[in-house]
Amino acid sequence: MKKLFAWIVDTVKWLFDLKDWKMLLRSIPAVVVALFTVCTVTMNLAANKIVWSGLKIGQNYFISITGGVFLSWAVFLIMDMVTKTFGAKASIKLNLFGAAINAIAIIFLGIIASVPSDFPFPGASSSFDAVLGFTGNGVQPWQILISSTIAYIASGIINSIVNVCIGRAFKKKPDGKAAFATRSFISTIIGQFADNFIFTGIAFGLFAHFYGPVTILGMALLGALIELVSEIIFSPIAYLKCKKWQLEGVGQEYFAYCKKMELSDDPARFEFNQEN
Repeated sequence: MKKLFAWIVDTVKWLFDLKDWKMLLRSIPAVVVALFTVCTVTMNLAANKIVWSGLKIGQNYFISITGGVFLSWAVFLIMDMVTKTFGAKASIKLNLFGAAINAIAIIFLGIIASVPSDFPFPGASSSFDAVLGFTGNGVQPWQILISSTIAYIASGIINSIVNVCIGRAFKKKPDGKAAFATRSFISTIIGQFADNFIFTGIAFGLFAHFYGPVTILGMALLGALIELVSEIIFSPIAYLKCKKWQLEGVGQEYFAYCKKMELSDDPARFEFNQEN
């Protein structure tokens, strides 16, 4: 019980450590943070549209994919890069940052959509609302927001933890291409499946009642495979970028702060010590 309480206290301190947040977001290259947040917001808006369905069983399609699949791999690949360079908890914080930005974007767009307008032509407001999914009988953006936030945070945590656990198995060459690829691919297939399953189950199962358990499972599997293939294609670029960060000493200020704040009962925050 004491260990659990200590872990909760430590987690709360870490979560609300504003200096840690500031140095982490300052240490991760700005272009990467910008790309991460843009992809996060865009994929969650795109997830409102089902772009393909197939393998119909009875009255239901066994598999479908949403527009979000085409960008979610980039989000997970960036989280893998951050996990390798800065550690699992840094990746989780970036994940929470992305979720917050996504919530702000959806809320802002929802407010704009609620304001009626016929400028510059009659029906302009309805056109804007329809493009973003704020009208019609489909899953509404606020439902997508709830679904995607829960799935996004849960899968991000799973992805980061699995990535680190796999990396610890490579004791001889933890910084090699094989280690990076194995960490990324296994954590991606698990994390993406969790993300797709949770999101689809809540958005299209709980809220919209479009799909049953079999279809939700099929969508999760197909989406995870598509995202895995995309990550396999682009992972060599991500690996080279991580090596470049390491050679350039990216994040040294953040590393020094983490070492200073290290707690003996929280080693997971400092796995980067094995690679730097």
